[in-house]
Amino acid sequence: MERGELHFRSFANPAMFAADRRLICPQCGESLVRSDVEVFSACPYCSYRFEPSIELEDFILEPEVDNWMKRQPGFTFQFLNQIKNRD
Repeated sequence: MERGELHFRSFANPAMFAADRRLICPQCGESLVRSDVEVFSACPYCSYRFEPSIELEDFILEPEVDNWMKRQPGFTFQFLNQIKNRD
């Protein structure tokens, strides 16, 4: 795996629009949650330093975006399913 390349493992989570994901540390292979890398951008198990990237930022902000979408007027899960079925 190249330095800066991030890998994720997805888990079904009915409370989120997108599948919940865990970041896999490229150095030690631990499965990390957002709070593990949110503040220091380093693996708490081996201190591997993640380089800032759009992918890492998206991973950290995903739950906030989901919560924002849930609060929008007129938005329903049924509407989301219609959008997914078009693709």
